[in-house]
Amino acid sequence: MTREGAARGAVAWVPATGGELLQGVDEQGPVLVSLPLRRGGTVTVRLLDGGEVACVPERPHALAALGLALEHCGWTGGAEVLLGGEVPIGLGLGSSTIDVCGAIAATFAALRRPLRPKLLMRLATAVEPSDSSALPGLWAIDHCAARRLRPLGPAPRLQLVMVDGGGPLDTAAVHRRWGPGEPLPPGELQRLASALAHGDLGTVGAVATASARRNQHRFTNPLLESLLDAVHHEGAAGVCVAHSGCVAAALCPTPIVAARVRARLSARRISSWREQVRAAGAAVHVEGIESVVVSGGLEPSTSRM
Repeated sequence: MTREGAARGAVAWVPATGGELLQGVDEQGPVLVSLPLRRGGTVTVRLLDGGEVACVPERPHALAALGLALEHCGWTGGAEVLLGGEVPIGLGLGSSTIDVCGAIAATFAALRRPLRPKLLMRLATAVEPSDSSALPGLWAIDHCAARRLRPLGPAPRLQLVMVDGGGPLDTAAVHRRWGPGEPLPPGELQRLASALAHGDLGTVGAVATASARRNQHRFTNPLLESLLDAVHHEGAAGVCVAHSGCVAAALCPTPIVAARVRARLSARRISSWREQVRAAGAAVHVEGIESVVVSGGLEPSTSRM
């Protein structure tokens, strides 16, 4: 890639995640289904004439992602990645995925290269285990090596009541110690896929709750039982957890149910906050042209970041 054919930089926005509806290992290997949020974080990549490659603030995973993207695109100049830091680190909200996928997406955009989901996930998982929040809609992915990607359609309309079970945790360290997830019952991914396709929130919640309970064998979220109690009494669909983090969420079909769940938790002196599910996928902005990551690669979009 020549300097004449590249922009000087690009900004990527990547959604945060409220945990995973499903994570574990089935007959095809590791699999994960993230639940993206309306909130997210930004990553800026600037191309430089010199040969230096840097990350501000310094984070090895983001720097590694930048290096992989530059190498794949054939850029021989310098570059720096600037991390917005809008999402807290180590809670399981997807801050690492924001940094890694954001660095990759912004680099490809600045260098005017198309970026398809398979390549994005392959590069991201080469750095560390990732999630699917950078892709539009819900996806089942191999979060360790991107050997499979299966689109599951749009995300359900949910309000989340989030709690923090304590932390922080490091994604790569969690996987090194406890592996990619617990063994899944046969057909569990298909059960979730069918429920999502038919708008069956009850089954979606049941699958997510079962996955959260299995993950307690990897490491315990001390607030899970209290959250399950609130879900049971206030009519929420279920719970999901960050399988490599400390947060957990009640899956609420309406704001009214979310308010009731929060009130019950507050009565037990458990702090919580609300998030909204939105699986828009990552967006990149370069020289006045905005794009989103879709199944065909980076496509022009009129939406605003």
